Amino acid sequence: MNSRINPQNLAYWFFLVCFCFSSLDSKAAGLAWLSLLFIGIAVSVRQRFMDSTFANNSASDSRLWFIVTVIALFLKAVPTLYWQDGWAERHAEIRLVLGAFGAYAICRWGSFNISKHQVMVGAASISCALALLLMLVDVREAAPTNPIPWAAAIALLSAWLLPMACSNQFTRAGRWFFGVGSLMGFLAVLISENRGAYGLIILWPVVLLGHSNILGRLRELNVQSAVMRLALGVLVVVVAGILLTQTAVFQRPLHRIQVAMDEIQLSHQSLEANVNGSIGARLYMWSRSVSFIQDAPWIGHGQASRKDAIAQWGKDQKSEHLQSLGHVHNEYLHSMMDYGLLGLASLFLYAVGMLWLVFRMRSRSAFAQAWAMAGVLFIHITTGLTNVNFAHNYYPTMLSIVISLILLTPSVQGRDLKKTQ
Repeated sequence: MNSRINPQNLAYWFFLVCFCFSSLDSKAAGLAWLSLLFIGIAVSVRQRFMDSTFANNSASDSRLWFIVTVIALFLKAVPTLYWQDGWAERHAEIRLVLGAFGAYAICRWGSFNISKHQVMVGAASISCALALLLMLVDVREAAPTNPIPWAAAIALLSAWLLPMACSNQFTRAGRWFFGVGSLMGFLAVLISENRGAYGLIILWPVVLLGHSNILGRLRELNVQSAVMRLALGVLVVVVAGILLTQTAVFQRPLHRIQVAMDEIQLSHQSLEANVNGSIGARLYMWSRSVSFIQDAPWIGHGQASRKDAIAQWGKDQKSEHLQSLGHVHNEYLHSMMDYGLLGLASLFLYAVGMLWLVFRMRSRSAFAQAWAMAGVLFIHITTGLTNVNFAHNYYPTMLSIVISLILLTPSVQGRDLKKTQ
């Protein structure tokens, strides 16, 4: 029997298939997450140690992330027990703990070489391409789950793929494939009309400028060549912008931004006048949540009281829309309403852990990993400002997968991003 045909390899290929279709089906995303966890459990049982250099770097990072997720879960578990709340809403924290364990086990007792990892990044590109196709063929409601966390998850994929496209760890063809995949994910987010994920508009140029070393390269050229290349670049951007203005890529997000501006102006005049609008409802609930949080800043009010409060706010304004909502569409206020500063500390701990990993990766010149983790951190923080992504299964599942794959990136010293600039 071929020794390569084993449960671990089968799980790897099963993961690839599911990950490719994760943007079209939330169950495929869940199965992809389970596959990584299974691989981690399998290699931990077999305890096959890998190359020591890779183990020291990646295993150390993944162990740190695992510890962060355990502490974050504990900080939410304490008030959950105190208020005797159901554990169903802790699914996000539990998924992140299990996903972190799987990543640590793979890093500690097994490995994905650069070829396997390149295929996994390619699967993410395919997923982004399918996401764009879905948005072009149908409207945002065609998303396999709630369109807001769906767009946030696609933004995570795009943020991860872009630094991979700039990394010399991979082949030139692979980098182009990843770059196109990241672009398709970016376009899918724009067309989806989910404004909370539009942070990609800021992230993309920052990452590209950070990797391009434009100023250094222009200094190496004479003045005439530098001016010609800069002018050509500006011309390409302007022409592309003009062409895009006639497409859904430009028109849909522009329309959504204009609607948001109109709602903000209306709510500025009176918060109560626009409680049935998307932005108006958020602004009204955010303003009401401040006094609600101040009544119990340390331990919060629990899940039931939070839901009752939102329902009461809806009755006060005679708004069926408000009464139908279960959260205030802000991850940070939501955590404090439920569990006060303990809940907020749990939420911030993920961000602190990711930021810590960014600095650790940069310290050993793993620039592709560092930029990818920084991009995921930025998307995670900004999308949480206008939605409670942890209230949905899809987003934490994809977040767990993406962070795991960043941690599993084989860091080849001397061949990473800035070594070749």
